[in-house]
Amino acid sequence: MRQKSWYFALSCSAALLWLFVSSVLAVPWLRYVAARLPAWYSLLVIAGIALLPGYLMCAMFLSNLLHTRATLPVDSYTDPVTVLVCARNEEGCIYQTIARIVAQDYAGTLELLCIDNGSTDDTCAEIDRAISDLSGPQRKIRLLHCAQKGKAHALNAGLAQVHTRYLITVDADTMLDVNAVDHIIRRLHYSKAACVAGNLLVRSAKNLVQKMQIYDYLISIAAIKRFQGSYGATLVAQGAFSAYETDAVRQAGGWEQCAGEDIALTYRLLAQGRHSLYESSAVEYTEVPQTFKRLCSQRIRWARGMFDGLHAVPPWKQRSFFGGYFESLNLSIIFLDVAFIFGFWAGVLLLLLGRNWLVGWMTLCTLPALAINGWSVYAFQRRQGNLMITQSVLGMIGFALVFQSLQSLCALVGYGQALLQRPIRWK
Repeated sequence: MRQKSWYFALSCSAALLWLFVSSVLAVPWLRYVAARLPAWYSLLVIAGIALLPGYLMCAMFLSNLLHTRATLPVDSYTDPVTVLVCARNEEGCIYQTIARIVAQDYAGTLELLCIDNGSTDDTCAEIDRAISDLSGPQRKIRLLHCAQKGKAHALNAGLAQVHTRYLITVDADTMLDVNAVDHIIRRLHYSKAACVAGNLLVRSAKNLVQKMQIYDYLISIAAIKRFQGSYGATLVAQGAFSAYETDAVRQAGGWEQCAGEDIALTYRLLAQGRHSLYESSAVEYTEVPQTFKRLCSQRIRWARGMFDGLHAVPPWKQRSFFGGYFESLNLSIIFLDVAFIFGFWAGVLLLLLGRNWLVGWMTLCTLPALAINGWSVYAFQRRQGNLMITQSVLGMIGFALVFQSLQSLCALVGYGQALLQRPIRWK
């Protein structure tokens, strides 16, 4: 951990130097804009669309560059492991999800607890079919019922039936790579962490909405998790595929019914003084929203989930420095989203009116830096093995030009719903 602390200090120091130089160079720009727009607005916009993003990107890029991929322990872990699969109206995919878990290259016993949460379709029938077709001495499948709607309630119902040292959560529409369980459990066991997040990728992309998400998962989400996980403080062990120490989950009180039950749990595990890691070689493929409406609904829920985590354990109550630091950085994301919508796009509108006060042709100079950062993450992902990565030029262009705007707008809606304490629907 001492070496990691040096890496953190080096990457942050370089990022702070970048921030200082950028701030000095931005002074004439600030003076120019402040002469035409309110000074407070000018300062906040320039900080939010240029200075702070530059610091964050620089720190993450350098840290990920310094940290090579952690080698998995040679020795396998072969004790029984429980897999929780919660489902509500998942008749179209639940059988295949179970089949992929059963087919795992894991030498130990896997007990699958499939928790139906009040499905109104043939989900239970599909689970019963899987029990009949796929059960065996090393792969035990059980169907549980949870009448109380809500994913957290279903997960807690499954947790009450877990008798193994470790457990894994898998979403009903997530397909695991054949080595995913072995890799994630090996990392969890030998690191003695409380939880480990897997490497989540897009399973299929049929339209532009899904094709843009290929690069969000492949580059943005993966880079952030790798950055945080390098210091034992991955902030989200996502419910789609993560491994946990069972006792640690129980000590944390299990899952809380909220928009971000996986975020709140991860924060509580970090508050125990334990590590939360990311294993890039534990790969899983998930179905992503097919329409803008569904995508917006998902991102609104994710934005609300950040507030659930902050409510569960605020940054100053985290026992580790890195947990508190990364959680504090999450607060800056709110500012960045506001600045992007009300600053960057206001600058684009002004540019169309012939006033290049906030956005101009010089803005294009940021594209090479973004391309280098994206390519470095993509190259790292390609070294993980036989990843099934769908390529799409149209999706990449859409991700670069449209996706951030959509995500920031949805996030603002989510922040507003969280502040107004709007009720959530089961997801």
